[in-house]
Amino acid sequence: MEKERIQYLIELHKAFKSNDIVEQLDNFKMLTSSLFKLANSLFDKNEKIKYYHSELENKYFRFGLANHSISNLMNGNNFKLISLDVNITDLFSVFSITRMQIESYSLMFYLFFDEITEDEKNFRYDIYKLHGLLKQSEFSVISEQGVNKKNKILEEINLLKEKVIKSEIYRKSSDKEQKEYLKPKRAMFLYSKELLKKSGLESSRIDEMWNLYSNHAHGEHISDRQFNTIYKINKSTLDETLLALNINSILTSKLCIFLCNSFEGVQQTYEHLDIKEKVHIEIWSKLYDKRI
Repeated sequence: MEKERIQYLIELHKAFKSNDIVEQLDNFKMLTSSLFKLANSLFDKNEKIKYYHSELENKYFRFGLANHSISNLMNGNNFKLISLDVNITDLFSVFSITRMQIESYSLMFYLFFDEITEDEKNFRYDIYKLHGLLKQSEFSVISEQGVNKKNKILEEINLLKEKVIKSEIYRKSSDKEQKEYLKPKRAMFLYSKELLKKSGLESSRIDEMWNLYSNHAHGEHISDRQFNTIYKINKSTLDETLLALNINSILTSKLCIFLCNSFEGVQQTYEHLDIKEKVHIEIWSKLYDKRI
């Protein structure tokens, strides 16, 4: 088994050093498959899901689904441009999804894996829900069906506020904090940069990429400049594609490890993964982790 492990380490190193996009993309797809296997084992192993885990399944599924979208985009888009058949990687969609993945990773760490008490996690989840429901309640409705739906949301908001008010965290808070808890301006108490650091990703590079990809998502001028550099001057998407692939590989592998460390049944499933899968998860999850 040790020989196999060394073999896969060498293969991973070669693919990384040679900028082998095909091999690295295949490895990323393998990581995504591992993520789904581990998340599914929560139910295969009848793991006990706590209150603050309520969104765990759908968040992992959506993260894996977005990974597949990234993989498909990196294969390139085939279409006719005037009379030419072209294959172009839509990097700006990759950037936008990667930005979303960084934020999803931060939120999942915040809700499920941060080293705080169970009461604090439950409270965070309630505020997270309340923030979302309050935003949804602001939407205008016209139809009878829409009015009925909004009334149900308002009822849910009232019940959730009552629960928050009864919590020990709320009762021990200042008047200012209590007002903020009942009408939260943000879904999380911490910012993504803080959460990346807490989760072990104390890397200015990933934080910088999150900021850069935000500019792309918003269509700001920096995205115009990058388009000209990538598609008109360099005429290559390789470097940017590999960077986005590396970032998403790190995030995916760390989510695999977090899940294994939180559930015994998931850890058992992990032990039965192919040795190649485990090597990739272990290596990618340790990159940029300042705690190791």
